Amino acid sequence: MYKLYGSPRNRAGRIMWMLEEIGADYEMIAAAPHGPEISAVSPTGKLPALVDGDVTVFDSTAILIYLADKHGMLTFPAGTAEHARMMSALCFAIDAVEQPLWTMAKHAFILPEDIRLGDAIAPACHADWAKAMKALEAMLGDGPYIMGETFTIADVTLGHLGGWAKASGFPAPPAAVAAYMDRIRSRPGWLKVAEARKAA
Repeated sequence: MYKLYGSPRNRAGRIMWMLEEIGADYEMIAAAPHGPEISAVSPTGKLPALVDGDVTVFDSTAILIYLADKHGMLTFPAGTAEHARMMSALCFAIDAVEQPLWTMAKHAFILPEDIRLGDAIAPACHADWAKAMKALEAMLGDGPYIMGETFTIADVTLGHLGGWAKASGFPAPPAAVAAYMDRIRSRPGWLKVAEARKAA
């Protein structure tokens, strides 16, 4: 059984979604950033971390890739054109979509108060977000998912980020992107996470 450190209300929610999608057994271990629980298994003290026997993986993207590769699910074989395209979408999600969300969060409540910019950072973050959403709209094809008919870890990450943006008051994305977000966040795996988030 996997041990997942974190909460459905933070990036561990991505991993919980993945574990639900692949039907894996797991235990969620409540942990706060840099707290004793996470610091005991991860040198960074950041959430989430996944413990699989003697193996510990930290960073949500690394965990998603590890689980996808291990189970052969929500991914494509390494070295294929499809895998390269999926990884491009995943890297885009982290580099372009998550960046403005994380920057806003840091300046709202994470950084020491004396160096936070607060709402002054919002216009720059919203501009970066809008640019990323325009690119995502161009990336979406005819299929229901970013990779057409196949749901992958790129969708897990993008879907999680879409919810984060909505909860943080970021501007609504283009209609095609909003429909995509609604579609992937209606999957049973995400609905289990949403349930857990309400209970947390």
